[in-house]
Amino acid sequence: MFSHHLIKKENNEEILYLYIDYHFEFASLGNNTKKQKQNIYEQIKKYLKEHKINFKGHIIYLILNGIIMGTIFINYPIASQEKAKDFDYVKQIPLLVIEEKFINEIVNKKKEDIIPKEKNEVQKPKETKKSVTLPKKEEKVKEQTNKNKVTNIPKEKAEITITLHRSSGSIEKLELEEYIIGVVGAEMPASFNIEALKAQAVVARTYALKMMKDNKILTDTTKHQVYKDVNQLKGIWGSAFDTYYNKIKKTVMETKGEYIAYNNDYIEAVYHSTSNGKTESSEKVFGYYHPYLVGVDSHWDRQASTYLRETSMDLNIVSNLLGIDLNDNSAIEIVTKTNSNYIDKININGKDFSGRFIRDLLGLRSADFDIVINGEKVTFITRGYGHGVGMSQYGANGMAKEGYSYKQIISHYYPGTVIKKK
Repeated sequence: MFSHHLIKKENNEEILYLYIDYHFEFASLGNNTKKQKQNIYEQIKKYLKEHKINFKGHIIYLILNGIIMGTIFINYPIASQEKAKDFDYVKQIPLLVIEEKFINEIVNKKKEDIIPKEKNEVQKPKETKKSVTLPKKEEKVKEQTNKNKVTNIPKEKAEITITLHRSSGSIEKLELEEYIIGVVGAEMPASFNIEALKAQAVVARTYALKMMKDNKILTDTTKHQVYKDVNQLKGIWGSAFDTYYNKIKKTVMETKGEYIAYNNDYIEAVYHSTSNGKTESSEKVFGYYHPYLVGVDSHWDRQASTYLRETSMDLNIVSNLLGIDLNDNSAIEIVTKTNSNYIDKININGKDFSGRFIRDLLGLRSADFDIVINGEKVTFITRGYGHGVGMSQYGANGMAKEGYSYKQIISHYYPGTVIKKK
């Protein structure tokens, strides 16, 4: 549930700041309010135990995207407690209804904005309902491993299957193309151009195939790629389900088996929502170099609804997190930028930070940002959404609108690669 923490001393008392992992599935806390509070408390105890943190204070702040979501007051040291008895949870804002609607509220998203991890949740607009057209060769339904299992895609030959670890705790076996339909539906707005959706399908398939080749566990969250089954997609799309499902299924099946390769191997098929106008190199963000993950022009992003945002945070919280005293007269200097114009190093009141560190610490949308201090508020103006490496989803849609094919889109964002087929 938590990605990292800070312990600060205020008035000679320890204050614990726990940062909520953006990828945490809040539905796993349950539906009952009392049980939700109990589960949050247990998650805190588990985190402190695993990280061997001897916290002796009485106040814990739960933080998401630099915003205090809730406060927990403890009547005696948490380390000594076997059961959650004497504590009081104060909801600043509806923490337990975060998921898509609440996250949208935090970042002031528009209807088609994508929430990345660096992979992305989406919100879909609605259209007039049409009937779903399914192939008639086979009408067998794959055995369900849980109540949300998706109907199997008819086979013409032996299909590749993947093992998917669901956030519900279940483990499902899915045919690859069936899985890709659920990924494209979750990761990219269904209203996007067909060629952009095809590019997303090939990229998502490549990502999954490489995970399988490397014997890595594949989940349905933004830690890897978001996957939504049919029932979940119905909930997202509502009356537009038939239209959008048919559209995405068509794009997936028209690229069936296609993947991206470099030197006869699967590429690291990372992608993001929106760049700042140019994508970033993997070396700058992840610390490793790939010749196909370098900065390329993506000016289409500047027209995207996700491109520019302002996020305001409490001055005292930002000061505590950065370990400096901020005020209206604070000296802020961008020391260096990367070739793609993201902040490489920034100096605030004589202390150096990397742009990526500030982005991760404060949950900013991008490492290309400006800082404005006004009284008790710090405002961050960000350009782009996500880490900026690989294909920009909104950039891909911009290219598709101009007539580029999905193969041209992939070639642009992953230079030097080729598309192969299984």
